[in-house]
Amino acid sequence: MTRVTPQLMVDLIKTFPQEERGKAQVDLTVLMRPPYPDLNCKLNCQALPVPVGLLEYALRFGTPESVTLLLDAGIDPNAGAIRPMSVLCMAQACGDAGRIQKLEALLKAGAKADYFETVPMVPPTPLIALARSKASGIQRYWIARMLRNAGATAHTANDYELRVVARLLGELRAIDSIMEVLGASDQEATKATPASFEALVQTVLNGRHATALRRMARVKKELRLDLDFDPTAELLVLTHEIADKPVTPAQAEFVRALIAVGAVFQLDIVADSAFERALSFENHELAEIFLEAGAKPDLASDPKLVAELMRRQGLPQQPLHRRGEAVAAPNRAVATLDLLCSSIEALEACPEADLGRLNAAQGAAMHALAERLSALAERLTPARRPAAE
Repeated sequence: MTRVTPQLMVDLIKTFPQEERGKAQVDLTVLMRPPYPDLNCKLNCQALPVPVGLLEYALRFGTPESVTLLLDAGIDPNAGAIRPMSVLCMAQACGDAGRIQKLEALLKAGAKADYFETVPMVPPTPLIALARSKASGIQRYWIARMLRNAGATAHTANDYELRVVARLLGELRAIDSIMEVLGASDQEATKATPASFEALVQTVLNGRHATALRRMARVKKELRLDLDFDPTAELLVLTHEIADKPVTPAQAEFVRALIAVGAVFQLDIVADSAFERALSFENHELAEIFLEAGAKPDLASDPKLVAELMRRQGLPQQPLHRRGEAVAAPNRAVATLDLLCSSIEALEACPEADLGRLNAAQGAAMHALAERLSALAERLTPARRPAAE
């Protein structure tokens, strides 16, 4: 039997988040007085109406370091009428921060995932607990993936459990299809925003993973997950990044993937677009991709240049800038602003009859947009200094 020691509690309190440390000191002080209880004891805490196990307390209010400290000290990862893993899988019981790492620590310490709870009003299995919870974002995928790999049962006892577990396993398979084309380090990077899919989306976009992008768009459409991004803005950024340099096979495939998932590469009026940028850089390899995708030469700012670039088909792309001339780094904010300006120009070019059909709500939306743009412009304007006397 391993018992609590005062030094262990002192070290444990230090691992708690700053905002929880004061409460932890009050709750854990009682365990520092002899006779020292067993590590698997229960304690009363200010935040809960019933006593909880020390490991459950760390899972609820501590950090991954808190959990690891207790496991290294010999606490049982499977002890408790409600097992620690069930607590971890219930979103209302455990916060988002560090949840994935806490589960990793439990499994590494030998926590079993294939079990059934017998306590009333508690989900019978960890998979059902996760499926019923409101846990969102990539953490839901990672927890389900680790539970599956640890042998967690997918058994269900009624239609409701069957429905929520089927949904969870469907999400698991769908995101697996994205993850399988990412490297180990890229997969690990997706854990950075556990309560959202932002890190997953940015990993796919920044890594220029064309296959993953196509699969991500399909998963978003089929399962309605929040895998949001602006393919047109991303295409503008990539076009600027390529500039007048030769297009690599990976870049070409990513451009095609962005177009396939909805990127607009040419507008009906002459305005900033990916196609116009390719023309300005005289990049015939990039222009050829857009022409294959349906770009119309007669809508270009310089149809003659389009014809000239088409004649260069099969020739190597030659850089335009002089040696030593700097090329500006891609900027998503600039690309998005250019796209917004182009959209406003397109709206201004609409016939009066079309503008007249806009309703009051759409007019109010434009006023709201103008206010938001004005507020954003104020943020970017340096504060005016008072005139010198």
